[in-house]
Amino acid sequence: MIISRSTSRLLAKIYRSFFTLKSRHRTSYSGQRDTYYEIDDDILYDFLYERDYATWFLNIIEQQRFTYPRRLEEFIMKINTGESLLAGTATWTYEQREKLGQRYLKDLAEDMIEYCDTHDVSSEKKGQIAELKSKLELEGFIWNPATKKLLFSEEAVLDVKEEQGVLAALVDHLALANRETVLHHLSLSEEHYVNEKWDDSISQSRKFLESILQEVASRHHEVAQGSPIPQAIYDQAKEIRGYLEKNGLIESKERETISKVYGLLSDTGGHPYIAEKDQARLMRHLALTLSQFIMLRLDGFMKSRDR
Repeated sequence: MIISRSTSRLLAKIYRSFFTLKSRHRTSYSGQRDTYYEIDDDILYDFLYERDYATWFLNIIEQQRFTYPRRLEEFIMKINTGESLLAGTATWTYEQREKLGQRYLKDLAEDMIEYCDTHDVSSEKKGQIAELKSKLELEGFIWNPATKKLLFSEEAVLDVKEEQGVLAALVDHLALANRETVLHHLSLSEEHYVNEKWDDSISQSRKFLESILQEVASRHHEVAQGSPIPQAIYDQAKEIRGYLEKNGLIESKERETISKVYGLLSDTGGHPYIAEKDQARLMRHLALTLSQFIMLRLDGFMKSRDR
């Protein structure tokens, strides 16, 4: 599992907000008091020291003297790429440094979530932590309050660092029509999940899968027949699945699986034996996995014609 750059940026903003203090200084030229914001480096160091961060990492923090809030934000964002860890890993490869960066991002997330869950913090910070938890859930990390750790979710099907990028790249590679609409559904499925709109997230996941099936069938007809797919087929989800099976892009058992998953995605009512957010997360993963599957089938078909 990988913590994405988007989530790393949110984590960086949370740390910036948490360790920024407001101080007022009298200017030498006007005599007026102006407001300045700066990082409390000592409090940040103590926070990490008390949580047993490695000495070499604490030394990097001490040497930074962030002062300006944006510098701390960028430092945490660059942990994702490994750049912030260079001083302690000079002989390492980029891949090794990125892997270590993932561990430190996970540690930083765990420590901030644990602190905000066990201390009296502002409603703004609570909202930021809730958003962070939601984004991490989509990336395969589940917060366990008992152990105060982020656990890996076995249900996370795709490598999240590449998840949306892989799907978008396939849409582009296959020259599928209505790209903006298709990817808009994908984006909204995540946005609604983060905002705890579980039914809306599932609905957008279904629309994304439905759009992919439509555009894959449409592209196949265009390549195979040299003409647009009949509107009567394009407009009906059942007809689209039938077309895909008839033309060998899916087998009978795969069509049945897609139909059943589509039915699950269409039934957004709460289930008494599973939390709504878990249902939304799992439904999203099913939709994205099947979408990638069918696009790879079309890619294989198109490559076979080029041989």
